Amino acid sequence: MSAILFDMDGTLIDSEPLWLQAEIEVMAELGCHWDQQDQINCLGGPTERTEKYMQERSNNVKPYGYFGKKLDEMMEIKLANELVIIPNARELLQDCRSAGLKIALVTASAGNLMRAVLKNFPLGFFDVTVSRDDVEKSKPDPAPYLLAAKLLGVKNEFCVVFEDSPTGVESGLRSGAQVIGIPHLTQLTPHENLRAVEAIADVNFAQLVTWYPFLTSRLNSND
Repeated sequence: MSAILFDMDGTLIDSEPLWLQAEIEVMAELGCHWDQQDQINCLGGPTERTEKYMQERSNNVKPYGYFGKKLDEMMEIKLANELVIIPNARELLQDCRSAGLKIALVTASAGNLMRAVLKNFPLGFFDVTVSRDDVEKSKPDPAPYLLAAKLLGVKNEFCVVFEDSPTGVESGLRSGAQVIGIPHLTQLTPHENLRAVEAIADVNFAQLVTWYPFLTSRLNSND
């Protein structure tokens, strides 16, 4: 079998502006400035890196773990009330499902945030979901994508990953998958297994099959 593995923040949902708002609000409570360059420095996680960065920017005035907890609380509210699905994302997901491909949601966000997003999709829409709570090491480690493929019963070399951040792209590539990168805040380092596109709206199922023939050949295989 073959599978399509989708990142969540910035790939399926337009959540990066919400993350920026939450980060600005958390830091403002401590009298600290935060802007988009700070967000770029933390783009894609993991949470530990963001926590460390925010601790340093605020001169370590709060105990370790404070920022991660505050951001999770704020983002759960924002995702419940302000969530926007990236244009064409839902349609592409449905086309992949209709073609018989396995699909997974693989995010570096916490499980509570992932579950808030899943409320916008039919129950069981994703064959597998993986949050940062499900792995010992999150992106850029390959563990999230390795786990998703394992749960799906698919070899990683027959997976196509959709990602938007350098951290996520690295995770997908290190897992052995083919990666489609959708950069919007930072540039992606070229790689033989990375294909960059401007937006997910520029991708349809017919193009996926042209780029990665194994997607349909595996469906018709007895392997």
